[in-house]
Amino acid sequence: MFESVGLQKALSFMFMAVVGRLVKKRFTAEHVAGIQRLILDVMLPCMIFKSLCSIQVSAGLLKWPALGVAFAAWQLGTAFVFCRLSLARGTARRTAILQLATAAPGLSAMVFVKEFVGEEAAGMAALFDLPTKVYLIFGLPRLLALAGDGENGEVSQAKKKKQSALLDPLNVAIAAGLAMAATRTKFAALSFVGRGVTALADAQTPVLFVLIGMKLKVSGATPAVCLALLAVRQAANYAFFLLASAIAGGDLALLLACQAAVSVIGWSQMHKIKEAGVKGYDTAFAFDVVGFSMPLAMGLQTMACLQDPKAAVATMAPYGAPALLGLGATALVALQPSLRESRAWAEHPRAD
Repeated sequence: MFESVGLQKALSFMFMAVVGRLVKKRFTAEHVAGIQRLILDVMLPCMIFKSLCSIQVSAGLLKWPALGVAFAAWQLGTAFVFCRLSLARGTARRTAILQLATAAPGLSAMVFVKEFVGEEAAGMAALFDLPTKVYLIFGLPRLLALAGDGENGEVSQAKKKKQSALLDPLNVAIAAGLAMAATRTKFAALSFVGRGVTALADAQTPVLFVLIGMKLKVSGATPAVCLALLAVRQAANYAFFLLASAIAGGDLALLLACQAAVSVIGWSQMHKIKEAGVKGYDTAFAFDVVGFSMPLAMGLQTMACLQDPKAAVATMAPYGAPALLGLGATALVALQPSLRESRAWAEHPRAD
């Protein structure tokens, strides 16, 4: 069992987070902020550039991006509903809705799809992930700006920064990646530049998990709130899988994609919009959601992949949906006194 590539990957992620926790006291707040900036401005743009370069869509595979569009809309709608029912209006609710309505199949599902389903299925899962990437890169920043709690002066000040936004590493990476895809230029043609980009993109995962170990808040009600919200989110995603299976057919690849963790890109976009002057988001809370989502997703992926594929498809969603919904809803009801007092858990006395 421990020889499984997927399980080894999950355990290695956990180890990286433990290392981050162990060395946490050796890093000042400024050091941690520097690591965070390295991810946001160097590693993440390289990862997005590389993934955009590989975009290819054929008519015969349009079912997968269509399911991806439906999944992105489903996540946003369900996150809006259960966060409104459980969280008080304000920064925490706004942050939770827009962070929970993201997904990262590339980081938390693709290795399992490739190992346990196959290379062809990995390509289909990448097409399923494509609409989510489009939403994260183009749709989410607009939603964050519209839903933000900034005053008109602050928002207009953010709009004045368009010129500097053109030079933002993430935006440069998006434009360059789309240009590569549009001209059908192969990533391999970049030679040593491509190898450098690949090295930086690959470095994101270990550095991110070390940072998660350093920053993750494990005291107070925050862990329980995050895990309860993530449990309800996953129950809703299982419901999507069951609906999609009934309409278009479902398999292990789709199940694994629906079990993906929330996306670090969502936190990144929230961080950037906050820096641009838009108030109303708690980026520390958003990062905690990302941090707790990763081990939960890895556990579910491992459970699914250690079963026979047909058995996993037949059991994970039908049994997982009510179980996670029950656990998450019960926890949220029990946590209501804390949830209604945001200062008890959502306001972090630390740097974003």
